[in-house]
Amino acid sequence: MKVNLVYEENFQLDVNQAFDITMQWLKSQYKAKIKVSTPPKYIEAKQGTMMTNTGHDPNWKKRIGITFYELDGERTLLRVEATPLARNIFRVEKLKESWFKGLFSHLFSLLQNVGEENKPKVAFQSNFESKDKSKYCPNCGESIEEQIIICPACGITLI
Repeated sequence: MKVNLVYEENFQLDVNQAFDITMQWLKSQYKAKIKVSTPPKYIEAKQGTMMTNTGHDPNWKKRIGITFYELDGERTLLRVEATPLARNIFRVEKLKESWFKGLFSHLFSLLQNVGEENKPKVAFQSNFESKDKSKYCPNCGESIEEQIIICPACGITLI
């Protein structure tokens, strides 16, 4: 049975920012192999391992296609299509739930949190700007650029 699972959500982010965050997410803790990248519209990747023995493991090998649709200047619709690379799939709804809870919900909550941080806030603004554009990961101490949201060394989410 050919299975194609689809997850969709929209976020309060511009399409370029959503694309950059998704690329960071794929490359970091999920160690996906990027096959096609067409910024800022589409990413195709493979992720997981064939060593798992059931279709209910979020790490089961899959092909992932992520399409970004610009809704307006500040909102993006993200459509994730995931297809298992194994031939025998049983209990598709359980697989869909497992992949969402174990993998894609992390991406969606990450994009949601960044979108919440981008909302305009009335706050004190300082005239002082730091010339140093790096920061350090609180988990592993690795020096990382200011705009990085997921530490490339240890995979921890920094927001």
